Formats: sequence, structure tokens, C-alpha cells
Amino acid sequence: MGPLSAPPCTLHITWKELLLTVLLFIFWNPPTTAQVTIEARPTKVSEGKDVLLLVHNLPQNLTGYIWYKGQIMDLHQFITAYTIDTETIISGPAYSGRETVYSNASLLIQNVTKNDTGSYTIQIIKRGDKTKGVTGHFTLYRE
Repeated sequence: MGPLSAPPCTLHITWKELLLTVLLFIFWNPPTTAQVTIEARPTKVSEGKDVLLLVHNLPQNLTGYIWYKGQIMDLHQFITAYTIDTETIISGPAYSGRETVYSNASLLIQNVTKNDTGSYTIQIIKRGDKTKGVTGHFTLYRE
């Protein structure tokens, strides 16, 4: 067999450089996006009072939001929707007239009744038809 046609690699890597590279691969994590959360203000609400379901960590490039009563995104439980580009608000079958949706995706429920207690889900609609559902919960305490 004859000599190799290409010269051998002359790059010298020290063990410290190799260790640094390995450690970077092991411990470096790319930044993750914050999880969308719903916060009830106040967290405990009495009958007849108001509660604000405040949405935190909304992603970018949104086209709108849809609020549902309960933990699933069911058409019969559709409360209200907000379209960002046109600032249009649409009411659904579960809308009682006491709910107000805001441009920051928060939902205000006024004059809370015992039927309002439980879970609420917001469906976040991003450009490119990527949707994400997040469920929040608040507890009603009767005086």
C-alpha cells in the first residue's frame, strides 16, 4: 500500500480544550420560552364579587385568544374570543354578559355566581395556525 495522498492533520487539541467542549455540550441548554399561565385575582372570590383571570407569558405572533368554561376546548363551553388584528370580540354560547375579554388575553368575570367556580381554558392562536390551550382555576367561596 502506498503513502496517503493527503497530509495528516496537524491540529493539536489539548485535553483542557476537549474537556471544555464536552462540558459545554453537557451543561448548556438553549433558553426556553416561559410557560403560559393563568392567575386568578383574587385567588379566592366570594359570590357577587369580580375575578380577573390574568394571562402571563403570552408568546409572540398571536392572532387571537378564545376562552372556554372548563378544562376542554368545547364549542358549547365557548365564552368569548378576541381577534388581535381587527380588535373584534365574539361571544359564544357560554357567554353570560358578565365576562369581558381584554387585548392582553385576560378575562374579567363580574358578579361571580356559584356556577362560575371551576376551571377556565384559554386557547391561544398563533400565526401559522399553531394553537395552545392553557387551563386556569379559581375557587369560589360563599359568604
